Amino acid sequence: MDLQEMQLKNGSVLVSITGYCGETDFYAMYDIIKELLAPEHITYGVDSMCVDGSFRKDGILVRMSSECVTDCCCFHYDAANMGQEEIEKVKAWISQIVAELHRRFPK
Repeated sequence: MDLQEMQLKNGSVLVSITGYCGETDFYAMYDIIKELLAPEHITYGVDSMCVDGSFRKDGILVRMSSECVTDCCCFHYDAANMGQEEIEKVKAWISQIVAELHRRFPK
């Protein structure tokens, strides 16, 4: 699985999924999150530029988008305001989601 992780100046982290982009891949990712993680809250919205959304699990907010600086589906989380255990949880969730995305929709 090819993930690109970028540390942003504000301490947050952007994780892009190479090879997956656009609405179709975003909706697949959204469905996988609902099924695998069963978050307390999940939402998305559509505008003229992209589809984006977020989910909250175990009190942790993770945002996701179909268009970002890398033009890939991506995740974004605020590592600066998280403990190491929470960061590891988010990384594990992202790995699970991306592995399932690759399994269902190989590219």
